[in-house]
Amino acid sequence: MKINLKSGTPIYLQIVEQLKLSALYGRYQAGDRLPPVRELAIELRINPNTVAKAYRILKDEGIIDSRPGGGNFIAQQENNIAVQQKEDTLREELKAIITNAEALGVSKKRLTEIYNELFKEEKTKNERNSNINPG
Repeated sequence: MKINLKSGTPIYLQIVEQLKLSALYGRYQAGDRLPPVRELAIELRINPNTVAKAYRILKDEGIIDSRPGGGNFIAQQENNIAVQQKEDTLREELKAIITNAEALGVSKKRLTEIYNELFKEEKTKNERNSNINPG
């Protein structure tokens, strides 16, 4: 996990966002134990209260479960909630891409063409990989 002190986003919100994304993208699975507050604070060189605040927010949002004396764990998510969270995250990322494309003067048509090209490249790459590593 990395913190950007120059981003303008409060550190605790950066922690919240990064842990949410880690859970959504599978770096953390349901039941995985998160680093203890003090350990993460030392790793990031920040105040433990900042980490504790991030963990409280994640607990309030149902992303993590806290077990007194046992630590903090990624909560089990209902499938429909997890899917919605993933789609919401993807929508935000796509909005940023669209905003960047508009700022660069890339038309909607060209952006769609680029997307289709990349999608086709990924599909071809995945097909090659599945032929190399059947299983």
